[in-house]
This record gives sequence, C-alpha cells and structure tokens, in this order.
Amino acid sequence: MGKYMGRHPSALGLLITTGCSCLFVALAIGVLTGGPLVNFDRSIADALHTYASGAPGLTNSFRVVGVLGSLEALALVGVLVAVALLVQRNWLTLAAWSVVVLGGEVLNLLLKDLFARPRPSFEHPLVVDTSYCFPSGQAMESVVVYGMLAYFVLLTSRAWGKRAVAACGAAIVVLLIGFGRVYLGAHYVSDVVGGFAAGGAWLSTVITAWEAMRQRYMANRRGQASSP
Repeated sequence: MGKYMGRHPSALGLLITTGCSCLFVALAIGVLTGGPLVNFDRSIADALHTYASGAPGLTNSFRVVGVLGSLEALALVGVLVAVALLVQRNWLTLAAWSVVVLGGEVLNLLLKDLFARPRPSFEHPLVVDTSYCFPSGQAMESVVVYGMLAYFVLLTSRAWGKRAVAACGAAIVVLLIGFGRVYLGAHYVSDVVGGFAAGGAWLSTVITAWEAMRQRYMANRRGQASSP
C-alpha cells in the first residue's frame, strides 16, 4: 500500500481530499442538526471562557499567536511568496500558490454564508467578531497557507532535518492558531476542526492537480532533451 501511494501521489491526494471532505460533511451535519455536537461545543466554549477570563497571561499569549492566523498576516505571507515566485519567473508554482490561497479564502467565505452559524456569545467576550463562524477562516486559511509553504520546502529540499522542521513547524503553528480561536471564544471546537478539514481538502486538491501538471511538464522537458 505504501509503495503504491509513493508511486501514485494522485491516489494519496485523492485519499486525503476524500477523508477531509467526509470529516467536514460529518461536522456540518452535526452543526445543522443541533444535536450532541452543538451541546459539546457550547460546554467546551463556556469552560474555556471561564478559565481564560482568569488567566490574562495565557490569554495574551494566544492573542499574539493569533496574529499569525490573522487576515493581515496571511495576506502578507501570500503577497511576499507571490512576489518571490514572480521574481524567479516560476510561473507554474506562482499559479498554484495564487489558486490555493485566493481560492481558499473564497471557499471559506462561501461556506460561512452557506451555514450562517452565529459566533459564540458571552457576557464579557475576549474577542469580538461579527462574521459567521463555521468553518473557522483562520483555521482553514492557516492550513492552506502554511501547509503549502511546508509542501514547497518538502519539494525543494533534500535535507531531512529542514523538511522535518518545515512540516512540524507548520503543524504546530496551525494547531496553536486553531486552539487559540477556541480558547479566546471566537469559535467553537467544530468550527476549527471544520476549518482544518475544509482547508486540508482544498490544499490536497490543489497540490494533487499541480503535481500532475508539474510531472507532465518535467516529462515533456525530458522528452525534448532526449530527442535528436
């Protein structure tokens, strides 16, 4: 099975996309039906809000971590990477980066409007957001942006240490951003997990399509180089 996946990355991509999509659908059904998942979300939100209100130090730390997942920070990363790829004239990679980042943002906005789930409400909120909350935009876009960056490192570097740092670093940052959104009362648990799932599905879809085009491009170049 492992050898097959290694030789057929599109199959692995399809598996990841399908798994993330199924998880998102399951969460969406739980949110829409208002059953045990909604009760679980509310109990966790209340418990964390009570704790966070009495722990200003930790709360401020998660505010700082949350900057990495803010729209401004993600937009800045998106622009900087796009400029670097533009300077290098790496058109195929630039196209993939633009599609995954901009498409992820558009998809998140569409999903938010589709489900129209209100934010958690508290008498003394730690953060104030007026948009809908399912799925979490910061969770979803963090997976897309930092996940794609990690993938670029895995693709271009042969040093296992650098690849491990990129993969683990991206995972830690994304998880901290997601937990911080729940901790600060901006989202329910299912919002964040749903954001992770939607972001993972979108990221996997774009990478799978991009890999297919990249491998075809490389095969054409090798064919041209070997022809007399």
